[in-house]
Amino acid sequence: MKTILVPTDFSIHALYALKAAASIARKVKAEIILVHNYTMPSESFSNIYFYDELNKELKEMANEQLKDLLSKSFLRGIPTQKQLLSNKKLWEVAVDKRFKDVDLIVMGSHGKSGLNEFFIGSNTEKVIRYSNAPVLSIKEENSDFDIKKMVFASNFYGESFSAFEKIKFFADLYYAHIELLKVITPKNFETTPVSLRLMKDFAIKFKLTKYTINTYNATSIEKGITDFSNEVEADLIAMETHGRTGIVHLINGSLAEDVAKHENRPVLSVKIKDIPANISGLNWYMKHIESTSLENR
Repeated sequence: MKTILVPTDFSIHALYALKAAASIARKVKAEIILVHNYTMPSESFSNIYFYDELNKELKEMANEQLKDLLSKSFLRGIPTQKQLLSNKKLWEVAVDKRFKDVDLIVMGSHGKSGLNEFFIGSNTEKVIRYSNAPVLSIKEENSDFDIKKMVFASNFYGESFSAFEKIKFFADLYYAHIELLKVITPKNFETTPVSLRLMKDFAIKFKLTKYTINTYNATSIEKGITDFSNEVEADLIAMETHGRTGIVHLINGSLAEDVAKHENRPVLSVKIKDIPANISGLNWYMKHIESTSLENR
């Protein structure tokens, strides 16, 4: 990990994210890029004579605020740079070509609820949806970021493999114990032998040593993840996301976004690389079992 991107709107939650990012950056010797967007008046305002002066003033003010943040003692000794954007939405950093090679995005989040959430959503949720880099959402202050126990919630099918490589990096970095979690719901029922086989094969594939296998019954996957994480007192929840957008997102939603929105503990989400539909999910697993059986004959 070489570069950590931290978008900021200068809120207290953004400060929490910067402190967590600083702790991680110090541990892995990474650089932090601090990004802020300032908004100018609409184009209809652009012909007024003092538009340029206003733009200059807003830019200078934002630059001063960025400089003030980068002078904080908790960033001392960490390579940093600042980027100032204008007339963009904060979540658009996830698709900005200037930041396409970052290794991690750390964002502060306070979550939303109700009708406002449906129409607007939060910047953090949209970054989770669009970003190709892992996204760590932070809601509470945690200057000395540490992970002793991590919950990795997944279906443990083949589509999870590429995402877990990046999640395992965090587990190895902090020598964390991984709670492998499979949530079983009435809608997404799976027999215990299949679930256990999936998780055992998964642990073997990644040569895990500090882990526990868990199945958990719940009325919804999100509730199962949050309830289980509370019971084991996890320091972090790690999940994969498909990064659905458009009408597909409206219909199916995003489990990672929902968990990040409602959980107070840190949530790490990693986008799944696209794989052919005919080998995803349980279909992939059954093909895997079949091919393994043939190889062993």
